[in-house]
Amino acid sequence: MSMNMTDVDDARGRGALLWLYPVLIVFALVLFALQTLPLVLPIGPMNWDVLIYYDAIGRIAQGQWPSVDFFAPVGPLEYFLAAFSNWLFPNAQPVLLTQWIWLPITVPVMALILWDTAHGGRGRLAFWLLLPWMLFTLLPYNVVGFYPYPGTDAFGIYNRHGAHLIYLLAVTVLFVRGPVIQTVLLCVLVLALAFCKITAFLAAGPILLFGLVLGRIRLITAIITALVCVGATGIAELTTGMVVPYVQDIIVLASDNSGALLPRFLTAASLHFNVLGAGGVLAIVLLVAAISGHSAAGGRTEGNRIARMIDADWFWVGLLLLCGLFYETQNTGSQAFLLVWPALLVILSRPKAAYGRYGAAILVLIGFTVVPNVSTVLHKAARAMATAPGYIELDAPDLGPLGRFSAKDVFVEQAERMRGIYIADRDTYQAIAETEALPSFLLFSDPDYQYLLLKEMQAVTVAIKRLERKNRRRFERVFDLDFANPFPYILNKKGAEYVAIGADPSRALPALDAKTRDAVAQTDLVLMPTCPVHHARKELLEHYASALTEHELITLTPCYDAFILPVTP
Repeated sequence: MSMNMTDVDDARGRGALLWLYPVLIVFALVLFALQTLPLVLPIGPMNWDVLIYYDAIGRIAQGQWPSVDFFAPVGPLEYFLAAFSNWLFPNAQPVLLTQWIWLPITVPVMALILWDTAHGGRGRLAFWLLLPWMLFTLLPYNVVGFYPYPGTDAFGIYNRHGAHLIYLLAVTVLFVRGPVIQTVLLCVLVLALAFCKITAFLAAGPILLFGLVLGRIRLITAIITALVCVGATGIAELTTGMVVPYVQDIIVLASDNSGALLPRFLTAASLHFNVLGAGGVLAIVLLVAAISGHSAAGGRTEGNRIARMIDADWFWVGLLLLCGLFYETQNTGSQAFLLVWPALLVILSRPKAAYGRYGAAILVLIGFTVVPNVSTVLHKAARAMATAPGYIELDAPDLGPLGRFSAKDVFVEQAERMRGIYIADRDTYQAIAETEALPSFLLFSDPDYQYLLLKEMQAVTVAIKRLERKNRRRFERVFDLDFANPFPYILNKKGAEYVAIGADPSRALPALDAKTRDAVAQTDLVLMPTCPVHHARKELLEHYASALTEHELITLTPCYDAFILPVTP
């Protein structure tokens, strides 16, 4: 009995899944296993970003919820997944733990994508959809460097998560054909994007819109997805009361970051011109090929009129580039242009001859679009792995996993040298802070600054525990007048309620209302780092000063002062 083409495709699909699923499962198991090991990673620029997650982890462990009990810079699901991962892997290296918190969601999503694409007789395509996701999920590195020395990119983590989710969404729209699987995937991914980072959700909007208009998403699928997402959001609000405060936080952040959009587009375009330039030229060449009559580059031969006109390679390459560019206008560090790969894979899946004389140029331009980001991430990872064995490990046992970082000897020496200067010349740094300038434009990217920050957190943690034993008093709540406040996690205490975590005075510090002022006023331990005094720390002190009038100022360590709430008789 002969087999029809559907049977052949199904047989090929089952054969492909026999090796695709083991690859996916082994990948996930390796990442889970790595989180059980006491790994040490080299410290990198803006390393304190990862501490924000641990501020939230400590707060959630004490019963506080994002948006409800504290102001968060991104979606609440980021922090709940981090808390869950920390519960599973309490000793995981912080950067690896936070980089991989979305695996419980993205691995099943990828499994469904593989099932659908492989069963369509497209096993090889399924592998090439899996591979880039694995690469960029595995490596905690952004595609733009912010410091010349090798280290780990512990900043922009939630930006990378958003990029991974948008990539999976683009794959779902362009490759998934099964209506049930596509509906399930869209429901999961739309909710994930909305509660991961709102700008990622907005960047994905045009993909969904044109997917629907061009018939790649069925109307019934769109309706079911919308109903499920609205229903799930409503249930979350009724059961947790978290959705409305989250939307209010978004509005506050949007109003605080309402500067001109054009300069941000120009900055993002200049940073990523290697990809945007090649990708833009590629879209133009594909459009010319379509106009020249090459059907492979043109619109579809079926569907509605709009689909027949623009559901073409040039359109999807251009659209995904623009979505990535918009996402990057809101980011410092990301892997956004990963989302262009599905459109490029569609082109590569066709014979080169189908593009006529434009085929060679198209292949070259695809290479120029893909290689820069892949090579940058691999290069940064290779440099860090090659140099890390010679780095000096931070000695910070009281910080737990947060102390598992290392630094090059010159940065350790620089941190010690600068610490003495910060202490001896505090007035000088205070004067610099008064000018609204930083001592160095790259201060927060300097590894010695990030290394010293962790080292002094260790010292002040020991000092706090000593003070509690001496005075036979346990502080109930803790707050740190700095960008990151991991002390709720480190000290196993509640954090001051309603304050902003990831407190950037320039863009993520809401106005001090009465509720927040009262919460800080009732916080019995408010820390103030002084090595060095700088403008951001000065602004935070001034912001919360009216809530600290009843506190007593003491010196805990040479690099930390503290506001202590006196014990009432």
